[in-house]
Amino acid sequence: MSRTMIAGAIASTVFLSACTTTPDAAVAQATAAYNKSLAEVDASAAAATGDKAPVIRQYQQLATDNPTRGEPWSRIAQIYFNEGRYSLAISAAEESLRRDPSSRQAKSITAVGGLRLAARSIEDLGKDSSLSGDANADAYRLAALLRETLGLSVLVPAGPEARATPTRRAAAANPAPSPSSAAPTPVAAARPAPAPVAAPRPAPAAPAPRAGGGNPFDALK
Repeated sequence: MSRTMIAGAIASTVFLSACTTTPDAAVAQATAAYNKSLAEVDASAAAATGDKAPVIRQYQQLATDNPTRGEPWSRIAQIYFNEGRYSLAISAAEESLRRDPSSRQAKSITAVGGLRLAARSIEDLGKDSSLSGDANADAYRLAALLRETLGLSVLVPAGPEARATPTRRAAAANPAPSPSSAAPTPVAAARPAPAPVAAPRPAPAAPAPRAGGGNPFDALK
């Protein structure tokens, strides 16, 4: 058998092998390669101490190579969250949720990171020198500053006391009349004595019948 025939047979074998690779098999191979790469970066992250920037870059590269995967972004968000860099953690978690909306880890980081950012902001506001002084006045200034910063007119949902306020204000806007003006006038003094009822007038007497015995109904004509 000549070398040309052998080369042709090898090429045919390779071509047939490629043709027998199904789409599902290709997806499985890609998934296996991705999981292996993710496990390697996870191992590097677990072994890393101190600065995690190199590990973050590895996760970012893995995310670039697999743009539909959300796990690398969740890992990045967790690193930022553990370092207290909540803004970056929330951004990375949102990238993960764009690719995997069901990720509980990304949702938890977004929620808790947002709450910690809010708590930190309120703590910083409490340290503002303009808020020092009387505690009651400080509370009013802090509430006004929060309303201005957040753009909200009401920071706390209205409770029973807040709902009762408009009623009290309405009552204050329309003050009750003074006792002197509101006191009712006695009935006996307000109503004049009834006038005596005039005696009913006597009915007029029927006219006497005409002489000659006329029609008795002529009087009605």
